Amino acid sequence: MQPLPKKFRGLQGKAILVTGAAGFIGGHLFRRLADYGLDVTGTVLFPEEAQRLRAQGYKAEVLDLASDDSWDDLLQGMDIVFNIAAMFQEVECGEGAYDKVNHHGALKLAQTACRVGVGRFIHCSTVGVYGDVKEIPATERSPFNPMDLYHRTKLAGELAILEFARQLPLDGMTVTVNRPAMVYGPGDLRMLKLFSAILSGTFRMIGSGEALAHLGYIEDQTESFLLCAVAPKDRVHCEAFNIASDAPLTLNALASLIATCGEVKLSRFHIPLTPVWLAALACEVICKPLGVKPPLFRRRVGFFTHNRAFDLSKAKNHLGYVSQWNNKDGIGETIDWYRKNALL
Repeated sequence: MQPLPKKFRGLQGKAILVTGAAGFIGGHLFRRLADYGLDVTGTVLFPEEAQRLRAQGYKAEVLDLASDDSWDDLLQGMDIVFNIAAMFQEVECGEGAYDKVNHHGALKLAQTACRVGVGRFIHCSTVGVYGDVKEIPATERSPFNPMDLYHRTKLAGELAILEFARQLPLDGMTVTVNRPAMVYGPGDLRMLKLFSAILSGTFRMIGSGEALAHLGYIEDQTESFLLCAVAPKDRVHCEAFNIASDAPLTLNALASLIATCGEVKLSRFHIPLTPVWLAALACEVICKPLGVKPPLFRRRVGFFTHNRAFDLSKAKNHLGYVSQWNNKDGIGETIDWYRKNALL
């Protein structure tokens, strides 16, 4: 058990719920709260996941954001809810399924939390609501430009939750939206393919490699959620915050940094973008009717084309958030974890 830092003493004595506790971000947040000795319950999608967490000594319940069931009993008595759960890479599912979870399910959770007396609701969205950013760095006032069904439905969910929150009385539930950047770190498998390709020498950059990426190390991201939960209401209610680590860098620089940290030589060969994008489109067209996850999809190709660079000054001014992890150290820790777990 770790001592609870002074800045988070406002969490002491609170009953806390974290949805998506089997996922990368939700799992880190859930375990950090538990490590502080706080009263935290995690929700997961499948009963076997809940059983595994209980076997490890955690409090866990099953929650499906697509369910039409009542969630009053689950949320009754909770003081703080972190909604991290989402439908993310199930590309084989249609937009209706994504919308039911990321939009209507998230809104229903916020409404239920308010009705049963939850004091704070922190909703995890994504910087993907900005799409390929045109204002560099993008601020929270930059125009939205979601470019796929995940980002469209996440935007619909956060906008619906914020609109609901604006109608609450002054002494009502505090509602905050947290928009993570490209979160990575020990435990992450989403970026494993990129790291593995670079460190095995098989990586080839798609396109120019000059698009900007803004990483968010998992410890920084977890810290930002906790700051959202303890900040004064007048600083965070009905507010959204971009969260990332360090500074953005080009994909060429990112690949080079991963190679340097992993002590390998990086190939300078680039693959033309258009054939890959067309291949991704074909995979989606063929696989979707079959209910099969495509091996390649356009959002993954978008990693090589979309600029992602974000101004973090609002989070600093309102939350006191300052990134503690630079890109080199975060990437080094991630490579170490991959290697220790025989993933590379």
